[in-house]
Amino acid sequence: MKPIERVTQELMIPPPLEVNFSAIPEVLQSRPQWVVWTYKLIDGEIKKPPIDVHTGRTASVTRSSTWGSFQDAQRAYETGMIAGKPVAIAGVGFVLTKDIVGIDIDHCIQNGTISDDTSLLLAALSTYTEYSPSTDTNGLPTGLHVWLAKVSLPGRFRRKDNVEMYQDGRYFTVTGHAIQTPPVPLSTDQHTLDAIYQHIFTPNVQENTGVVVAHRAERRSSLYRTDEEVLEKAYHAKNGENFKRHFEGDYSLWEGAGARQNSHSNADFELVLMLLYWTNKDTIQVDRLFRQSGLMREKWDRKVKGNETYGERIIQDALTKGNR
Repeated sequence: MKPIERVTQELMIPPPLEVNFSAIPEVLQSRPQWVVWTYKLIDGEIKKPPIDVHTGRTASVTRSSTWGSFQDAQRAYETGMIAGKPVAIAGVGFVLTKDIVGIDIDHCIQNGTISDDTSLLLAALSTYTEYSPSTDTNGLPTGLHVWLAKVSLPGRFRRKDNVEMYQDGRYFTVTGHAIQTPPVPLSTDQHTLDAIYQHIFTPNVQENTGVVVAHRAERRSSLYRTDEEVLEKAYHAKNGENFKRHFEGDYSLWEGAGARQNSHSNADFELVLMLLYWTNKDTIQVDRLFRQSGLMREKWDRKVKGNETYGERIIQDALTKGNR
């Protein structure tokens, strides 16, 4: 039994898709931004930490010295060995930097059928898209990774519901299982990416509800800032780089050598503290912004005590600390 098969059995999860190296686009193959990954239970959740193809230790998404070539990743995956030692490798991954944008769409496939909303998004982008490695009990993929090149995200929001968008501080798993036959190249259409980004991250406020009235009342307060204003202030503050890493969900904050946080949960708490400061302790706005950050995960809405969720507890603890 391979080490990764033992891991998936212990965690009681379906095995991931096997990597189809021959179908991975050349624009990704040519860059030395590759890692491998495994499954690991961290903080009560199954994670996919990246692994350095040279050392077998946890890789950092901000330190290029922990990345390798496409050939390095393929060799490690196919042999199950790194630095002469067996490693439980589940797949390969690509670290996003500069002009490569990745869009992760979770739980958008049921019984092999892509949802209508996702199909519309894919039709508009017309770019290389592949199945992500996670599968259901029937061995069918459940999510997609969408790739674009020579573009950049037009704003700072990173997550809305089941859609996440990143261009740095993250790695994406790569399977080579393209949904198109034959695979299409990575799109360079900045205009369409901008339009889709705005569509996803623009608040849906109906005029016939009380939301608009409340929003206008908030605007009259000199202390109120819009979500965009909050992020603009936070990103350009003295500790703006620290805020950026937290808001965009930089894994290296808590994983790998030089991690400054002990866990993902500690990173959650730190981001909430900063959001409370920049929103003047508007807990509703803090919750809304956190949900659009790279740190957002299902745990945020998990009940931890009575009807209180993990997210509510984090905000309350942060408020208590801030009031001391």
